[in-house]
Amino acid sequence: MTNHRTKPPAIRPIKDVRLPEHTLREYPNGARLIIVNEGIHDVFKLECIFDAGRFYEKEKLLSSTTLQMLKEGSSLFTAEQIAEQVDFYGASLYTPTNLDYSNITLYGLNTHFPDLIPLYRDVITKPAFPKEELTNFISERKQRLKVDLSKNNVVAYREITEAIYGSVHPYGYNSNHQLYDVIGRDGVMEHFERNYKAGNCTLVLSGKVSHSMIDNLEQEFISKLPSGKSSPLPFSIQPENEKNTFTPKDSVQTAIRIGNRIFDKKHPDFFGMYFLNIILGDYFSSRLMMNIREDKGYTYSIYSMLDMMKKDGLFMIATETTSEHREALISEIRQEFDKLKTEPIPSEELEMARNYTLGTLLAALDGPFNSSEIIKSIYLDDVGENHFYRLVETIKSIDKEELANLARKYLELDNMFTVMVGGNV
Repeated sequence: MTNHRTKPPAIRPIKDVRLPEHTLREYPNGARLIIVNEGIHDVFKLECIFDAGRFYEKEKLLSSTTLQMLKEGSSLFTAEQIAEQVDFYGASLYTPTNLDYSNITLYGLNTHFPDLIPLYRDVITKPAFPKEELTNFISERKQRLKVDLSKNNVVAYREITEAIYGSVHPYGYNSNHQLYDVIGRDGVMEHFERNYKAGNCTLVLSGKVSHSMIDNLEQEFISKLPSGKSSPLPFSIQPENEKNTFTPKDSVQTAIRIGNRIFDKKHPDFFGMYFLNIILGDYFSSRLMMNIREDKGYTYSIYSMLDMMKKDGLFMIATETTSEHREALISEIRQEFDKLKTEPIPSEELEMARNYTLGTLLAALDGPFNSSEIIKSIYLDDVGENHFYRLVETIKSIDKEELANLARKYLELDNMFTVMVGGNV
């Protein structure tokens, strides 16, 4: 028998990447429900997403504080009882943080769906916001912040987002002890009552969804949401004048963040930049990894990213290195930018990146819980289903010259902010 272990499997192009079937229902009170019914197991994920993020705050940190406080007590249940009920039914209740939205996510077994909805409804529509729990929450957050500020990478991210958007903008401001000190129950309650309304609400139900589950959700939850809708508050972007900053800290490693504003998902260059970013630094065989980590050994990890929000987006490179290598590392980043502008990407590298990116999209559509993430973003970002297929077609068809043009347009290091936090050598 011939041993083929030393021969890698053939690479075959990915031809078909499609969204699963899904349904959108819109209700007279302004709420909407997205249903992704493609599961084979009797489990569900239910997300209740409100337009109640930072653009809806009258005071800083109210959106995240209000969201996290929902689990700390309601009209019928204490925080302990909420946790006990969720655990009793083998469910999980999460409040993931997002700058644009407030999301309350429930995972559970289909058989317990009718039992969990009354609890879910009470947590979301009738929170108690107990003063003692709010005091404990703020104290815990301030302690966590103290730990976070000892980490170079956290400080570097805070500094670069503030430099790009300004210290007042929802995408730019950072938490601090003073902001936590002025948060009160009245502010939290006002933020909740103004924004947690049907007109601000999108629900996403995914898994093996039955008609009875939908009926139950409509009758026992959606119809009971408070009526009304709020609007985002106006903010202006005020970037800092200084492009390069260095914050010394007593550490061997220096955290480096390089980036700038770019655009939101609706911009026509989004599709090509999504793929160019993959080639540059968004997977293990990317140029930044192969050069700066594998060849030069300047870092253990380096990556680039497009951080796409509802109202804007940023491009950023993140890494950590020793003080002696930081200038050389930045020089190598500049060289990689220049190569993408002036040297055609080799066909083999281009095809490997195409297959990787399409494979990543396929993996993101594997199962109802994963695919619901992509589908909900289509509706929340108001881009339409065709946006996803334009991305797939761009990845399949974009050529070397188009990628070089995008590099010349957006990858200019001197126009970017550079933040370094670490050893002062």
